Amino acid sequence: MAVGGLDALPPKRLEEETINWHQITSQLEAEHPIVFSHGDIAARNIMVRDGHIVALLDWEFSGWLPEYWEYVFALHGMDTIDWKSLGSQVPSLFETRYDLEYILMDFITRIS
Repeated sequence: MAVGGLDALPPKRLEEETINWHQITSQLEAEHPIVFSHGDIAARNIMVRDGHIVALLDWEFSGWLPEYWEYVFALHGMDTIDWKSLGSQVPSLFETRYDLEYILMDFITRIS
């Protein structure tokens, strides 16, 4: 018997989560371009001097990832921060919003 994940959900909740999964995934694009990405853009990894970004630090999570990766994980890391301040600014930092991908990742992390 699994401690977490889908095995730990009661049958009714599992049915509801399955419906949610299908609703979310049916709206996603089939393919996203793969791009080289830092993988962990966060304030702690950005070096600023005189109001300008001079370096990105901590490249251990970098790699060839789907184009939505930075957006999703930048928002995911903001869950505990006051959204009226810093968190609400994250989507405007990106050319494209990937809100469905964020919802899907949130769904996956909630049930795991």
